[in-house]
Amino acid sequence: MLTILSNTSFKRIPSLALVAVSLLLGGCGGGTMFALKDGNHTIKPTSITVITGGSEESDLKLAEYLTKELKERTTLQVVDQSDVSKVIPSYPITIKAVEEKDGEVAWVDPSEKPKIEKIQAKLNTNYVFVIWSKGLTKSTVCSNRGGCTNTYSTNVYGNMLEYPAGQIISHTAFNKSNSDSFLALFRPKGYYVDELLKDSAEDIVDEFIKVTNTGRNK
Repeated sequence: MLTILSNTSFKRIPSLALVAVSLLLGGCGGGTMFALKDGNHTIKPTSITVITGGSEESDLKLAEYLTKELKERTTLQVVDQSDVSKVIPSYPITIKAVEEKDGEVAWVDPSEKPKIEKIQAKLNTNYVFVIWSKGLTKSTVCSNRGGCTNTYSTNVYGNMLEYPAGQIISHTAFNKSNSDSFLALFRPKGYYVDELLKDSAEDIVDEFIKVTNTGRNK
């Protein structure tokens, strides 16, 4: 399970307010799960590689979950993360991004495109999906009657590039949060962050299938 190293904020509020905050934050999020830059662009059901945009453990976990979701739920041929790590030294890697509109969208820095092109040449897929988990934090809210709730939050960014042109054709940008409960006493360390990243990947692929029409027939 994932080990969290993040900033922690601590507040004390009445117990009823604690419940309200827990309900509000648990699993909330907003933004763009997956959107094409050109709504008329057609995604071919060919092949795709997911690579990390950051070198933190959360980036790797997110890439693994996204790979799994794409492989199980779409018609694309998806490269396993184990195969990605074989061809990329020191994986996970960092891909610089340029954020715009106060973080509402992020794009692969143009200077990083040659790096992605080399990776694509080795894995030979039509699409490369770069995914970031940025600003992973943990906040703790405690009631004056005892008992605390931890809320984990991350900003998820993504770009999908299409080859051979190497053009960015999509973007992903949203915030996702997840709060623990009394069951945390019985769960492994990192469980709720794993669930946060897993849910983020599911949300991306939910929209990916709607937009690209590449879902598997049930």
